[in-house]
Amino acid sequence: MADDGTESVTPKYLIGAVTKLTGLSIDVVRVWERRYGAVRPARSGGGTRLYSDADIHRLRRLHRAVEKGYGIGQAARLSESELEEMIADGQPSLDPEDPYRPVRDRFLEAIQTLDVVAADHELSRAASLFPVRELVKRIAMPILEDLARRRVHNEFGIAQERVAAGLLRSMLSSLFRLYLPSGTLDTVVLATPSGEHLDSELLPGALLAAAHGWRVVYLGSDLPAAEVALALRLTNSRLLILTVSTPRVGIDQELNSISKQVAGSARVWIGGSEALKHRPFINRANWVLLRDLEDLDDRLRR
Repeated sequence: MADDGTESVTPKYLIGAVTKLTGLSIDVVRVWERRYGAVRPARSGGGTRLYSDADIHRLRRLHRAVEKGYGIGQAARLSESELEEMIADGQPSLDPEDPYRPVRDRFLEAIQTLDVVAADHELSRAASLFPVRELVKRIAMPILEDLARRRVHNEFGIAQERVAAGLLRSMLSSLFRLYLPSGTLDTVVLATPSGEHLDSELLPGALLAAAHGWRVVYLGSDLPAAEVALALRLTNSRLLILTVSTPRVGIDQELNSISKQVAGSARVWIGGSEALKHRPFINRANWVLLRDLEDLDDRLRR
């Protein structure tokens, strides 16, 4: 296929071939189609998307433009000649060794000065460029961890931390509707125990579950044990995921209450930055301790 502007428009490539030819994930291709109209593939008689040489070349050009720092919303509106001009302007592309670090750095630089527009733009661009699992594990969670570190060392104030967390929550929440539950997977309920007001470590896990095809019931933060047990019964869920992120008095009693109310009805996985401190109880309750998002991602895939 020569990239000469005369590409064939005959539909012939399945989505798997498209990902190999463009370097884009299936998630990204579908988002670019649905949200931005980047390409409009034909449909086979059975409804399968089929892509042409022209579609492949356009996706390649868009990929190069986004790598150079342009937003997919801007790039997708351009003609082929305008795209060529955009990607030939000499702007540096993402670091090939760690394509996620420049995004994280630019986001945190914008948060430093509370430039909300610039910070939001970085997250929007990242969401259009990276597969959701990499977005969660390589961008969202490292940023949250960096925010916590900077807060402890007084590098960021409360305002900066809240703005950053709010933008991340908004971005992750907006991606949920892109994933339809699989007919072969069960429902998972996600919550934090009563008194745990932070859900920043829970939402990324919920999005990973959705990306894997689970039916996700996201309860959020500060749920009493009785409400957690009720949600499990109403949804017939056999899996509960909890996170514990802040040290506080009384959390052991709350975890024990959850254990008693859901005993025998559901498996319980628990993670978060404070979870390891409760390992003796977790072992006694026969719960699963989640080491990190990689561990959760692996378990959700099984």
